[in-house]
Amino acid sequence: MLARGEAFRPSKLQYRTRETIFAGVLLLAAAGAARAQTVSCPASITVLETVQAPAGWQSGAVKAVHKFERVSIFNGKQGGQEYDLAPDDEKGSGRAVVQTWFLKDYRSMNLFMRCRYRGTEATLAIDLPPPLETCTFTFELRKDGAIIGEPTAVCR
Repeated sequence: MLARGEAFRPSKLQYRTRETIFAGVLLLAAAGAARAQTVSCPASITVLETVQAPAGWQSGAVKAVHKFERVSIFNGKQGGQEYDLAPDDEKGSGRAVVQTWFLKDYRSMNLFMRCRYRGTEATLAIDLPPPLETCTFTFELRKDGAIIGEPTAVCR
């Protein structure tokens, strides 16, 4: 216990403990920043569907869940001049396909991804910041060319 007016002086062990805690906090922050540098399309969206009813009819709104189907990568401004980019690489094995975009080659303009969902025209879009270098779309094709299964789109 300290006498009145006496200053507290931390021991070497207390300094080391503080340094260890500080280093741990920095590592957690760096890990969080690394995770923040990944963008992926949500697996599903919920859409409020409504009908424009003809005269004399009543309409009702319903919530509908739509699963992710495919992605498009664009140069330009969302809702403005948009340039749909073809994948830079495509690999397939059986029905499985992996398409890849190398983003550094397109950085002269803004880049964004648009996620598309089954059974709806509703989409989600997000800008792709410069630290992201590649986007990968992984999916399976049915014989008639339709996308099946649980496709994924991830930019890193």
